[in-house]
Amino acid sequence: MLLLKITLIPLAVLALGIMEWLHGPRVAGWLSGFPVVAFPLLLFVTLDHGGDFGSASALGAWYGLVAWLSFAMTYSWCSRHLNWFWCIVISFAVWTVMALVMLEAQQFSVWTELLPVAAFIVALLSYPRGEASDEQREHVWWGLPARMLAGAVLTVVVTQFSEGLGSRWSGMFSTFPMLGSVIAVSNHIQYGPRAVQEAVAGMSMGIASIGAFCFVLYMLLPNTGMWAAFGLALVASSTAHALTYLLFKNKKA
Repeated sequence: MLLLKITLIPLAVLALGIMEWLHGPRVAGWLSGFPVVAFPLLLFVTLDHGGDFGSASALGAWYGLVAWLSFAMTYSWCSRHLNWFWCIVISFAVWTVMALVMLEAQQFSVWTELLPVAAFIVALLSYPRGEASDEQREHVWWGLPARMLAGAVLTVVVTQFSEGLGSRWSGMFSTFPMLGSVIAVSNHIQYGPRAVQEAVAGMSMGIASIGAFCFVLYMLLPNTGMWAAFGLALVASSTAHALTYLLFKNKKA
């Protein structure tokens, strides 16, 4: 199981990196919205702690999308004025604040479950609408290994310490902007703010598929078998990703 934990997400990250090489940061950002991190992390914590824990973690991941989008939009805005170091410091600070706010929001009315939907709409209305750049880019050797290592570390930390973290924090870290931060920083360092805007534009659209996955999993896990719940959540995620593809093509054109 440990071998699976430290290889599954890095392999998914590798595939995303190859797509970025071939098609640019906007496509990579959009594809990173597919639950390549949330799916295995929530699967592992469910296998370790049961369906109720997994459902609560999926709800935490659902709320975590607000913090995730806050991170992405903050980095996008800061990249126009600051270097990558201050962008990442400020963006992670915003993520931390929003994560704490969302942890508290889970204890209030069921209507707070609409907050991620509202954040998604705001992000869609805010992302850059320029055409995707088709410029040729050179890629540094350390970019992909750094992303794969970050994915492996996040997987081990969340799964090994999920019981101590609790279901809500485990879920919140399932949507931690690990891929988003590495994509944003690497593009910022190598290609500048324009590439960051493109990556965030793609991520803002692709995040719908993670949201669909987490919410369906949260609803189904307490009442259905684990594999059926994960299977249907993947169907919902794939459907959402297909729908955002239409928006993606429209904005790219």
